[in-house]
Order: sequence, then structure tokens, then C-alpha cells
Amino acid sequence: MATTTIEEWQLPMQPDRLLAELYQARGQLHQEATPQDPRIPLEHEIAGIRNLPATEDGVVLVARDSARTIAGFSACTWQSLPGWDHVLGADIAVLPGWRRQGLGTLLLELSAAVAQRRGLRLVTGWTRDSVPSGAAFCRQFGAEQALVAEENRLDLATIDRDLVDQWITDGPMRAPGYRLLFVDGWTPPDLADRVAEVLNIMNTAPRENLDVGDIQMTAELLREFEEAAAAAGKGRCSYYVQDRSGRFVGLTNIIIEPGIQDRAYVGDTAVDPAHRGRGLGKWLKAAITRQILTGLPGVRWVITFNAGSNDAMLAINKQLGFRTAAVHTTWQAATSKLRDTLGAGGEG
Repeated sequence: MATTTIEEWQLPMQPDRLLAELYQARGQLHQEATPQDPRIPLEHEIAGIRNLPATEDGVVLVARDSARTIAGFSACTWQSLPGWDHVLGADIAVLPGWRRQGLGTLLLELSAAVAQRRGLRLVTGWTRDSVPSGAAFCRQFGAEQALVAEENRLDLATIDRDLVDQWITDGPMRAPGYRLLFVDGWTPPDLADRVAEVLNIMNTAPRENLDVGDIQMTAELLREFEEAAAAAGKGRCSYYVQDRSGRFVGLTNIIIEPGIQDRAYVGDTAVDPAHRGRGLGKWLKAAITRQILTGLPGVRWVITFNAGSNDAMLAINKQLGFRTAAVHTTWQAATSKLRDTLGAGGEG
């Protein structure tokens, strides 16, 4: 491997000039993986990093060549949340001109060292099927597939509006005694406790083999996450299902990323297991789709991510018209095992 130097920066302390350099470097990776997709503008990426939730932290390892040009990097993040506070997420990337020279291996070794230094027993990473070299790299070092998720997209230009209307009509007929509540924007204080409670239903979603636990959402944690998202320029709207008591027993929401006006990202969709089998999922999905069509006319695409084993949600999405655009895999390896494997040598 040619001469490189490594810089380590605290995630929230990266200077604007470095963030601009990394943004430019990621542009090459974006063209490789998702050339048809727009990017979040740099100023909004910076705002997101400057306004991280207090539960999230990390370091960025930047590799430079002899000309001080970025050759690769690893963004190492962790969360101080029970169930997840043993995990280091490593987003490792090597620029095309620097591949097959051992730089990926070096960045992985340094990332594993960060995990060990912080007492984090698990290292995770992510790959997309449009860049198969990523999966090969993970397998080379003994990582296992932990969660395979489909990225599904709905083209609103071809949506079956009659089906959407039918699901909305069927909703109260199939589920008498339930009603939907729409919230445009972030959670009002008077709803925070009920919203936090219903978000905990997301813990019933499949995690497959991913070695993490439940996240217990509270009103305080919800406010922290939402304030960080709002400061980064994100927007949100939500539907909640209420039962006769007024308790929230289901939800769906969408996120609008700043500077990207033609698409909406599904955040959370879930129905309490005790209230399933009444068509509430279809009602929610149809209601939020109708809201996008009428309230966000500039949106063309609705994008969602679902575990490949989440048959019920995938079936609803497919009926509505979502189609698979990519497959994303989360990989995991025990920090100690990874350190041992790297100590035996490797190339990346």
C-alpha cells in the first residue's frame, strides 16, 4: 500500500472544510451505488452532524495519500441506548483509485481498535447489492449476515388511486371503533407520551440475527430525536390509530429530507399485535399515501425499508405498488473475533 496518513476526528467536531472534502469524496461512491438518486445538500449534512442526539457519538477516521487527498474513510458511530450500547457501526469506504491496496483492511483494523478501546463487543457494517464488492469484503473477515432488508419504492405517477381510496373506505368498516389521527409536523407535547408508547411497537419488527435489543422509547428520548431531526432540516407527518380508549395502537410516518423534494421516506409503520387482523396496516398505508398525493404534490417516490422476513408488511407494500429497488445487508462480527482475524492478515 502506498503511503497514507490517518486522521481521527470526533464526529460532531469535524470542521466544515473536512465535511466538505468528505462530501466531495462520497460523491464518487454515490455515483457508483445510486447514480439516479439526488443527494442531501452539503449544508444540511453539516446541520445533521452539528445536531446529533445526545445518545449518539462517534469518530471519523480519514485516510489521506501523500498529496493530502482523501483516499478512504471510516465513520465509526455508537449509541448510549440500552440494547444498542455494545455496538460500533463502521461505515467504511475506499475511493475507487485506492482499492485492492490494503486500505480497506487498515480502516477496518482501526475501526475494530476503536470498538475495543470503547468496550464495544460488536462491530456492524452495511452493504448494498449494487456494489457487490462490499459483501465480499465483509465475508473475507468472517462477518455474518445479520439482517437483510429490501429497499422498496412506490412510484406515485403510477399509483392505483382507486385502491388507495378503497383501503381508506374499508378501514373503519373492517375496524369499527378505531379512528385515525393525523399529525402534520413533529409531535405536539400533549401527545408525546402516547406517541412514545406506540413507537415501542417497532420492537416487534423482525431483527433477524442482528445482535441488538429493544429500544425503549420515552417522551424525553422522542423529544431529543425530533429536535435533532428538525435542526437538520427534516420534516415529518404521521398517522396514528386510536382505539376506543384513545390509546394509540398503530402508526405510520414519513420523513422529508431537506433539499430532496421528489421523494418521501417511510420512517416507522407498526400495529400493536393485539390489534392486528383488522386491516389497520392497510388503512394507515393508504391514509399516508393519500396525504402525500394531496399535501405533497412534488413527491414522486415513496421509499421504505423492510426486513426481508417481514412478510406481512411486504405483502401490503407490494399490493400498494411498491417494488424492490435494492437489497441492503447489515453485517456483524464480534470485536474480539474481528481483531483476531485481522491479526492473521488480510487484503482489502
